[in-house]
Amino acid sequence: MNAKILLASAALVCALGAAAALSGGCSLGLDPNLIPGSEAGADVVVGDAGSDAPPPSACKGDPDCKASNGCLTGKCVNNACSYQLCPASNCNVSVCDDQSHTCSAPTAYTFHAGTFHVSLGNIGCGGGGAGARKCFAAIYPFVFVGTTNGVVAYSVADPANSSPTAIPVAGLPFFPNILVASGNTVYFVGQYVGSGPDYKIPIATLTVPPDPTASEMTATTVFDTLQVPGVDALYPDTSGGVYLVRNDAAKFYPAARITAPLKDLDNLTFQPTAGLPANSGVAAASGSRLVTFRQDNGTGGAYDTHFSLEGSAATANAQNQGEQSILSSLGSENAAPSYLAQSPTGGLLWSTSAVSVPDGGPSTTVSARLAWVLADQGASAFDATTHVDVSTYNVAGLGADLPGPVAWIDDNTAIVISAPPASQTQSVVNIATRNGTPSIAPNRSFQLAFHPSELAVAASNGFGYVLTPDQTAGANVHVFGATCNNN
Repeated sequence: MNAKILLASAALVCALGAAAALSGGCSLGLDPNLIPGSEAGADVVVGDAGSDAPPPSACKGDPDCKASNGCLTGKCVNNACSYQLCPASNCNVSVCDDQSHTCSAPTAYTFHAGTFHVSLGNIGCGGGGAGARKCFAAIYPFVFVGTTNGVVAYSVADPANSSPTAIPVAGLPFFPNILVASGNTVYFVGQYVGSGPDYKIPIATLTVPPDPTASEMTATTVFDTLQVPGVDALYPDTSGGVYLVRNDAAKFYPAARITAPLKDLDNLTFQPTAGLPANSGVAAASGSRLVTFRQDNGTGGAYDTHFSLEGSAATANAQNQGEQSILSSLGSENAAPSYLAQSPTGGLLWSTSAVSVPDGGPSTTVSARLAWVLADQGASAFDATTHVDVSTYNVAGLGADLPGPVAWIDDNTAIVISAPPASQTQSVVNIATRNGTPSIAPNRSFQLAFHPSELAVAASNGFGYVLTPDQTAGANVHVFGATCNNN
């Protein structure tokens, strides 16, 4: 493409972003052990103590991460400093005094630690539940929400804060169609422009600051070339990058892999998902592999789900490793809807409907079932033996809006959503654990007045976050302390 066309295309994207701004206009769960400065069930921090922490780089140990602010405590993780503000005990939070830079006595919070309103705009990325799941990410101590007026970040260092300061993310001259967290980076992908064979697409990255008192966020945007008309999905790898996937079955779901920092005016090379099983699609990633998924709604003799791994994904050497049935290990037939969630170590969680479809009927939905189906990026077998029924039913028919999205809290714990048996037009948030016998944690539940499909869930640093629509305008974020009880 010549320079004039390239500049014109770039100007078009910037003009669209500017026009949208004038008009006022996507769990995974993160393993906290892999986030610099974060640990499962770690102490939480809160306050606006000023950004007076040393640069978060080149440390050799915790003593290198000292701040003049007495509320900040630094840790050196992977040669980078990360800071907590007023560390407190589990399920307690302390507040930093802005004048004296000293921490208050800790106060307790419960499982549903707090809620805050997103007023910048309605849920973006196309809106609805699917849009919510494409427009929501968490990297402690911040959550990110894509709205119809742009992307906004909130500090969630104080889980009980009902009015955290909104931080509009600068450096985004476009409205993202998808945003995803990978490692300590958020990736944003916008709408393509052009008529091919070369298309242009804006992509931005934001490295999340480890200082919980940060008051500004600025992403870096590039404008790159691709040979497919757009990107439909982003899946994190295990090294801080993401896969870009085009959901085109005729072209075998072409995919590319990128890692921040990105190069402006780069040419992104997409490779087909070679050997893609018939009627399946790409649904997740696990390290250097993509995960394919299909639910066989009786056409194979049973209501069953098949997974497969695509080795050397997004390269010319991509090769499918063969489908695996999940029927015997899950212990029942299963049907849509389903939700998948990746862990930063390449593990996979699966939330689905367990069903009974006897010969001659009638068909019933038995439960919303959660299964740990892939251990990590080194595992080669899908196995749903480790599973738990989140909610149980006796609902006639299949396909009801009963199971909901899920996110990893840590390798053994998940935050999961389902419709409560007694009120199936609403949702209940629970904590599931696979320690010992897989179970739902008692005294940790919270009900929301929306169907499961309307919600999005993310997790980071031992906390779960659920994004819901607002009954009037905007959206709401609910914060959950995964190790805390209701009272």
